[in-house]
Amino acid sequence: MSTDKFDEIIKNKQFLEETFDGLMNHKMIKIEKNYVETEIEINKTHLQLLGLVHGGVYSAMAESAISYAATISQEGMWAGVNNNTDFIKSATEGVLLLKAVPIKLGKRSQLWQAEIFNNDNLCARSTVRLTNLNNK
Repeated sequence: MSTDKFDEIIKNKQFLEETFDGLMNHKMIKIEKNYVETEIEINKTHLQLLGLVHGGVYSAMAESAISYAATISQEGMWAGVNNNTDFIKSATEGVLLLKAVPIKLGKRSQLWQAEIFNNDNLCARSTVRLTNLNNK
């Protein structure tokens, strides 16, 4: 996919509906160069058996949001190659709000950090490394 096509999709927010993000009900709040903010309204499909948000929700939120933001922040198409998520506080209901910024932007790799909040409480922190799929 070309970067121009990707930019068009981002502007129309089409990418969320027919992807894993759509399945998770992952909503784009704000996306711009070097910043992304997304949210998920927690429902029972996000919970594990103990009634807590499943750790995979936090990890998937971070990797998806950061991959999209990376692609508009730096030339190329970017995909996650490592995702390290620390779980800090459990969430059971309400909204998960993700805010992410880059730590290091390079031509071949990027490193981003995301923080995910629930009711102003930090629930998870993710560090995601990406690689440029267009870089030869």
